[in-house]
Amino acid sequence: MPDSSGSFARLLREPVIHFLFIGALLFLGHRLIAGDPREIVVSAGLKADVERRFRDEVGRAPTEAELTAALDRWKREEALYREALREGLDREDAAVRTVLADKLRARAAQPMAARQPTDAELDAWLASHRSQYEMPLRYDFEFVAFPRSDSAAEEQRSKYRSALADGADPRTLGRPIVGGNFTRDKLAEKFGPQVSDSICKLPLATWQALETDDSLLLVRVNQVDGGLPSRESLRPILAVDWVSAMKKKAADEFVESVLARYRFKESP
Repeated sequence: MPDSSGSFARLLREPVIHFLFIGALLFLGHRLIAGDPREIVVSAGLKADVERRFRDEVGRAPTEAELTAALDRWKREEALYREALREGLDREDAAVRTVLADKLRARAAQPMAARQPTDAELDAWLASHRSQYEMPLRYDFEFVAFPRSDSAAEEQRSKYRSALADGADPRTLGRPIVGGNFTRDKLAEKFGPQVSDSICKLPLATWQALETDDSLLLVRVNQVDGGLPSRESLRPILAVDWVSAMKKKAADEFVESVLARYRFKESP
């Protein structure tokens, strides 16, 4: 009759048995340390979070049945999510990779979202980004033209100007009054650079004599709009733009720090 104890002893000395035994020990050790990878813990904190989200969405506390249904939905989604990770779908799907990368960027930028800039920081931001907030100056003006082709143009302009100085309403003096609301560049297109520069320097609400190649002019600037709005009116916009820029800076710096941890090797 064969010696069963001797056969068992020889079996124990087989390398394959050693390999299987070590593998079983490693698997058991991993289970003891890390737990079952397919075991999902539904903690009290998780239940409270699901209930809070229900309140936020619906505007009231869930009933017992609604809370159970919400937890069931969470369990299904969590199980599917973990299974997708096990199958590497997060690495194979470009859209998922982008979402996860964006979440990391958003997390890096989050501390800046709660921070309010100081006045000094806003002043520095405005000084370096002034062109973003400054509007081109626009000149609301009127003019009366006396064509040089008329030999009496100079005399007519002089009489017209005297009447204005005496308080006459220009609409009653028999000459067409032309108006406009132009930027400096538009003024230059209409009157030429020299006259445009002169108009931009005129005092408000006074008729002044200017000349073009073909006309003698009387020009009055009524109002100037544009330029840089007041600091107080700009403050809310400056604060939003500053925070946005600081969030981007924090995210960019985080990305660079992550890249520094990795080495990229080209495959032949």
